[in-house]
Amino acid sequence: MSEDIASSRRDLVARVATLELLVSDLIDLLWKVDAKGMERLADDAAQDLEIQNTRILAAAEHQRERLFTVLAERRRKLKHRRRAREDEAA
Repeated sequence: MSEDIASSRRDLVARVATLELLVSDLIDLLWKVDAKGMERLADDAAQDLEIQNTRILAAAEHQRERLFTVLAERRRKLKHRRRAREDEAA
């Protein structure tokens, strides 16, 4: 049974990794199709993260940390790779 669980976990990890690659490719394509729209989405993601950081939530601390992680990941993924490289160089 533990072999089934290990196999199931490996399968799940592979599926999640595949989905992450597909999302990354989709975001790159969207930057090519509508850069202004993606700029707005990236700005919204940054604003959502800032709001979450300044707001005191009644939720448990672990939920707050999870929300922060999700919002930070969203902001990171939406940031255009060329713009991210420019920001890092500056």
